[in-house]
Amino acid sequence: MKQKLHLTFFALLLFFQTNAQVNPNYNVTVVRDSFGVPHIFGKTDADCSYGLVYCALEDDYKTVMWGLLLARGKLGLMLGIEGAKIDYAVQLLGVPDFIEKHYETDLSPETKKLLIAGAAAGNDWVKNNPDKIQFKNLLPIRPSDFIAGYMLSMALMTGVDGAIKSVVGETVPTIEYNRNARGSNALAMNSNITADGSVYLDCNAHQPLEGPMSWYEAHLQSEEGLNILGATFHGAVSIFHGTNENLGWAHTTNYFDAIDIYQLEPDPKKKNHYLVDGKSYKLETSRAKLSVNLSKKPLEKKFILTIGKKKWWSMYGATYKNKKGMFAIRLASNMTLMSVEEWYKMNKAKNFTEFKQALEMKGIINQYVTYADRFDTIYCVSNGAMPIRAEGYDWEHTVPGNTMKTLWTEFLPHDSLPYVLNPKCGYVFEVNNTSYTMTSKDENPVGKICHSNVCFAVNETNRSMRFYEMMEQKQGRKLTWEDFLEIKYDAHYPKKVVAPFKNFDLEEAFHLDEEKYPDIADAIAVMKAWGVNRRGDIADTNATLVYKWIYGTYFSIDDAIEKKFIDSPAYKIEYFAEGVRKAKAEMLRDFGTLCVPLGEYQRHQRGDVDLPTSGGPDMWNAKYGDNYQNGKRRITAGESYILLTKFKKDGSLPELRSIMCYGSSNTPGAKHYTDQMQLYVNQQTKEQSLSKDWAYKHAERIYRPGE
Repeated sequence: MKQKLHLTFFALLLFFQTNAQVNPNYNVTVVRDSFGVPHIFGKTDADCSYGLVYCALEDDYKTVMWGLLLARGKLGLMLGIEGAKIDYAVQLLGVPDFIEKHYETDLSPETKKLLIAGAAAGNDWVKNNPDKIQFKNLLPIRPSDFIAGYMLSMALMTGVDGAIKSVVGETVPTIEYNRNARGSNALAMNSNITADGSVYLDCNAHQPLEGPMSWYEAHLQSEEGLNILGATFHGAVSIFHGTNENLGWAHTTNYFDAIDIYQLEPDPKKKNHYLVDGKSYKLETSRAKLSVNLSKKPLEKKFILTIGKKKWWSMYGATYKNKKGMFAIRLASNMTLMSVEEWYKMNKAKNFTEFKQALEMKGIINQYVTYADRFDTIYCVSNGAMPIRAEGYDWEHTVPGNTMKTLWTEFLPHDSLPYVLNPKCGYVFEVNNTSYTMTSKDENPVGKICHSNVCFAVNETNRSMRFYEMMEQKQGRKLTWEDFLEIKYDAHYPKKVVAPFKNFDLEEAFHLDEEKYPDIADAIAVMKAWGVNRRGDIADTNATLVYKWIYGTYFSIDDAIEKKFIDSPAYKIEYFAEGVRKAKAEMLRDFGTLCVPLGEYQRHQRGDVDLPTSGGPDMWNAKYGDNYQNGKRRITAGESYILLTKFKKDGSLPELRSIMCYGSSNTPGAKHYTDQMQLYVNQQTKEQSLSKDWAYKHAERIYRPGE
């Protein structure tokens, strides 16, 4: 009888656990503040990861599910043929196979707990919201799905999509064998330059405002020492950049040659074999399994086609055979799954030594890191896994895949990368400019011989040149917090406007000869008038025509046109003049005049909210837009998440101010779908804090995930 009662009790316990809305294995409390930002409190770090994933699903489950489909190589179910192309790339790169081989051995037990918690959160949310899931055959969510998301994000940031397109699309440059012979701002200042002796940090990555690569803001605090606020991608298990009690950092994208394309030498005697140093090797051959949704409406499941497509693997990496030959793609991002662990250790770091130890893992394949802490340390490094390549080869183009000499396996030591630590001037910055300008001109890092085959970009951006102009204007005095904000929200182009990430400038467009082009003399006059102050203010009536020209001309310049600029300066002037002619026609068509306030043209819109906004492409106040209605531009990228940190001398918790471009929720009609937009266009921020008491004081809702 006693045993029967025991079994009955166990059955009831199992029943209630199976049908419970709250997972008893995770001790999590979510405090949503007045802007809907989730402050997630857990007993363990894993509890916080559980809460982070659950909250992200509450606020934008479609984007999290997009990430799941990407990780599984099943985007074709959502995006049809275009999604299937991405799925093929995922499988071609061997990401699932690499994870299966390395998950158990490479990751620490602590990191695995975060991933397991994230998967549990995803599955619990699905259980509590079954009506919102279209593809239930992908369930349950697995810890490895998060790893795949991290790896693929790294690959995309290094430009792997372009490499795959060139190989699969047969546009890759070939070589002849003779067997006989892709925007962000970061700024840190310490007491050497700040008037109040505090340390300032501007964390401001420029990403798409919506979609899979947009930001999600959260605060994580555990009883195991985790306490950080910042932003991450939807569905991640930790913060990507932000501030904890002791330190903070910002990411901006650095540009170097992270991917190599090899042309393999076929073995003429053996099919599907290639020669390396005269020895024959067999290609590993398999088939990618692709699911293509042919339904007319997204997420319908009426017409799903399953197809197979061949893929290959060589010692150089993912390999593809086309009419031009056999080509392999080699990159670091499908050789490591440590980015998740590196970010976790950065989240937990208590000082610069611990933070730098995390960077030395090289799990984050690229990204500048601009760092500041309460101990008055500032640091900037062109961070990443940068291959040690052999001399004697043109690494910027297709390289021979018939010799072991080109098969790199190691990366530059972290301390050999371009960096600046505690410069005398008191500031470091990175705005997607070259790795050799990070601070005052006399303290910048010097190019090293070991960087010769890394091929760092050497271009400056308008933001980097404008920064030096601003610092020159403020030279000779210490800077206040107001000065710091003035730099952060600056909406000027520099005295010489350049084409970012290109090898030419745009300056001639603002000095065209009205007499030579009488039909656009009035438009040239507007361009010249704007060129006096070069501002992107809402009320500026000259900027709109200039922006029309920028979008219609600069963003249409391809490599062939750029080459013509170099060969023929006269062609460049004519091209610019034709762009002004086109911009004039568009202004008259759309507005009936050449002079319209920028705010009427450049809009920050979502749902029923439609606001004028300042800034512009490659300004510190960065805004990039797509065609909207009646010739206007709707901002879709640029200023997306801003976190401003002040580490005070008294050692108290840092002062935090942040803003999201829209709100904490991406659910149309939700309270926090658009509630930060007015602050955003007004260049204002909201208060945030690492204090648990602060979160409860400003609580709008307190609950456990699943309630």
